[in-house]
Amino acid sequence: MGGEFREIIAPEKLVFSCGALDEEGDLLFEFLHTAIFTEQNGKTKLTLNSRVTMTTAGTDKYIGGFETGMTLSLERLAEHLSHLP
Repeated sequence: MGGEFREIIAPEKLVFSCGALDEEGDLLFEFLHTAIFTEQNGKTKLTLNSRVTMTTAGTDKYIGGFETGMTLSLERLAEHLSHLP
């Protein structure tokens, strides 16, 4: 995976790109993510907007699994955070 942070406004907004790399280190596809953090009832609410900004031939099969993959990643993050003091 490769990517970069594009904008950081602590503690409310994070904009970053990410995507899979081929054997030569070139991007196969890229997503641009905007994460907004807001307080809601004493907890942090995450609103995540993601869009595909670049693709190459044959990457549709990977992009099609994005929602499931992101959901699993966020569930794992929530589980990890639940164990912190």
